[in-house]
Formats: sequence, C-alpha cells, structure tokens
Amino acid sequence: MTDMLPRNDKRKRTSGHSVPPSTQRKLDMEAAALWPVFECLITTTWQEPTNLAHILVAKEPPFGGVVCCVFLVDLACLGPKEAFVTQFRTRDEYGAEFRQLMMNRYPMIPIEYPLAAKIISESLRYARNLGFDLPPRVRKTLAALGPLDVADTCHQQIPLGGEDGIPSYMAGPHDDVEHIMATLNRTCGKGNFHFTIPTSPMPRDFFD
Repeated sequence: MTDMLPRNDKRKRTSGHSVPPSTQRKLDMEAAALWPVFECLITTTWQEPTNLAHILVAKEPPFGGVVCCVFLVDLACLGPKEAFVTQFRTRDEYGAEFRQLMMNRYPMIPIEYPLAAKIISESLRYARNLGFDLPPRVRKTLAALGPLDVADTCHQQIPLGGEDGIPSYMAGPHDDVEHIMATLNRTCGKGNFHFTIPTSPMPRDFFD
C-alpha cells in the first residue's frame, strides 16, 4: 500500500488548504504543533512485518474545524515515506469527506497520540541509521504535528525491520529504487537486507 487520497480529490495537501477560498487560512505550522489532538487512527495491520502504516492525526485549531497530519510509514526500512497536512471547516466535513474515505480504503483503529508519535519517531530513527534522509513533505508535516517526545510515555514495543529483524525493502511506484538499493548496500552490506518487487502493479493515485 502506498496511497492515501484518490486522484480526483482536489485538496491542496502540501499547502494545508482544503476549504473554499472565502474561508481559507494559511496554516502556521509552528502554531499547529501546539493545537490539541482529538483523534489518532492507524491501519490495523501496522504491526505486521513489511506492511506500510497509514497514520492520521486530527487536531483542533482555535478558529474551528479540523487540521489533519497524515503519514505513510515504512517500519521495515524507509521510515516515514510521505506525509501531508490538510484542513476542514468542520468536524462533520472531516468525518464525511476524509475520515470515512480512509476507513473505507484501509481498516483503521484508534490509538493514543504517544503511540503514534513513537511509531513515527522510531521509524525515523531506524531509517536515518540506514542512511535515508527525511523527505521534504514529511519534514513539513512533522512541523505541524508537534513534539514527538511524548513517545517516551509509551511503553509499547515498535516492530522495526522485516520478519527476521533486518531491513526489508519493497519497491514502491514513486521510489528511486537505484538510490535506495545503493544506500542499503553501503550501510548494510549485500545480503544483509531483503528486497522485494511487488508481483502486481501498485496504485499510483495517492500522494501525487
């Protein structure tokens, strides 16, 4: 799984705007980091080796509506692969236009924010140790997400790597496979990681 929003969703995800021009607000990422979280969702299969995790963190800004930070996380190798910020005028709009869409595409369960923060922070650390940089849109979304140090209050173990504990990379449709393989060969050494090519075409209509 590498996608989140269908191609026909016109939401400007990287700019953080989804509301009509008359009510648009330019998101202050530093301010957004301080807004309270009222819901966190994650795909039910996130603990299974090599499955990508979709994480949704919904925040409540002081001017009303909902601001969402959405992440695609690879716990087996690349860490946070993609992310975006989007906003809605009301909770009802958020629930009908986005939350339900996500739930329909990927079965998701609620989690506490410290667990979401721990999944993101530990996958980020794992990927950096393997030699991978933080993608630009992930960096921008992290600025709106807020402090990750609350992860220290979560005692749940986060599974990292593949089934046998070593990095496991499955090529995605947007990946620079040559660069990723060269990085893994340099940091892990040949034979010390798994590489898989999907047997069926993977969808390309999310995060475009």
